[in-house]
Amino acid sequence: MAALETIQARVVEPVLDHAALENARLVNHARAQLLTSGTAVTVEAIAAARGKNADTVRRWAARQRRLGRLVTVTHDGQALIPSVQLDEALDVDEAVATLVRRCVAHGMDGWAVWHWFEAPNTWLDGDVPARRLRAGDIDAVRHALSGMFQE
Repeated sequence: MAALETIQARVVEPVLDHAALENARLVNHARAQLLTSGTAVTVEAIAAARGKNADTVRRWAARQRRLGRLVTVTHDGQALIPSVQLDEALDVDEAVATLVRRCVAHGMDGWAVWHWFEAPNTWLDGDVPARRLRAGDIDAVRHALSGMFQE
């Protein structure tokens, strides 16, 4: 008997999972909406506004990501920073950083965090967390985040 025997197996074609396809469609639709919403900035835009080198801003953003204070997304090879996380000086908004840290700690990636901040929220009576933050209502946004995580 040979050490390796051939196994007779029928080739099985993959079955399209319609639920997975619908999920992918919804994710792509949400991302497309975010990308056209004007609610993110590029590293280069921050660098230009601050009068800094883009590599310096990239290192700053990477350090903030490692600390869980900032999320970014990549689209077409370019890093985008959801602007809800930034203050008027284009630095990390400390109050929002605490919320972002909670999201990241619960396993949310950059796209999910960005979407959560920019989508209507039932805990806010259909208002958008980013809008509430701009209005200074951080307590309501904290409450909405706690509601989502059932804390």
